[in-house]
Formats: sequence, structure tokens, C-alpha cells
Amino acid sequence: MVSITAVFGLVFIYSLAEEITLQRSVTLHCNADDGSTESVRSRLRTRDDASDKQTIWLHKGEELNIGFSLPKDGIVDVKDVRYSNDGGQDRIKITLDDEELGDFWTHPGYGWGNAWNIFWSSGPIGEMVPVDAGKHMLSLKVDEADEYGVEIDYIRFEVYGSTPQELQQDHFICKHHQ
Repeated sequence: MVSITAVFGLVFIYSLAEEITLQRSVTLHCNADDGSTESVRSRLRTRDDASDKQTIWLHKGEELNIGFSLPKDGIVDVKDVRYSNDGGQDRIKITLDDEELGDFWTHPGYGWGNAWNIFWSSGPIGEMVPVDAGKHMLSLKVDEADEYGVEIDYIRFEVYGSTPQELQQDHFICKHHQ
């Protein structure tokens, strides 16, 4: 079993059987539908209690995509999404290869900007999903949100029976769908 925690700044791959931790840098890219590119740096927020001291701020209709490739069949299990929120509830949808795994509502927090450093965990999303060898795309989409959006700290998912060979050429893509 391999556990992958996609932290915005680093990807941690844990081989639980061997208890080895590997770290690779990740570059974040945001691409708008009209073909223009928005700097992700403008979306990164410094948060003292975030895993790597940064989050990525997303609004309604935006999504993060994590591509990975498996050399043989396996099972994917989304364990957790860690986030912060300062406003009303937001609905986050998780898909694997365009098939919905599940969704969750964020915890509402009203702190006049001070609740952004309070983090919550979604817990497991959906059921374990068998996947074939080959390329796959795990997506987190902000389906419903207030004007303040949500900040994502990390997405943790596990792969059983196979080891991911690549993670989207070491970068995440944030797509705007508005």
C-alpha cells in the first residue's frame, strides 16, 4: 500500500510496507478557460497551521487535478481533504477519472478573516475504487461556495496493489470552469 499526501508545495509518498518517506517538489499551475494563465502564487496563502505553511485558495467552479500513472491494476482510496474556511459552507466534490467518488460540505467558520488558520478534515471520501493500470486523474472541485471560497491544505489518498509511477509530471493543475 502506498499513501500519497498531496500537500501544496510538496508531494509525500509513503511506502507503509517499507516505512520509507520520499519527498518531491511540486509546481502548481493555474490555467483559465480563456487560455490565459493566472499565477498560482496569487492563490497561495501563508497559514501557520497548514502542513507546509501554505494553502491554495479556490472559488466556486475551480478544481485541482492530480494525475498519476499505475504500472498495474490497483485500488484507490481517498482518505482525507484538509481545508480551512472563513464563511458559509462550501461543497467539495471528488472525482476519479470523471466518476464522482463523493463530496463533502466544509465546516462553516465566521472569523472576519481569522478562521482561515483553523483546519478541518473531511475524513474518507467515497468507497475504495478498483482502477486499471495506466493514467488516472483525481480531481477536487469546488462545486458550491460563497464569495470567500475555501483553502485547501492537502488531499490524502492511498493506492493499494500498485505504486504510482508519476504524479502529473510533478505538478498540479488548477482549472477555472466559470
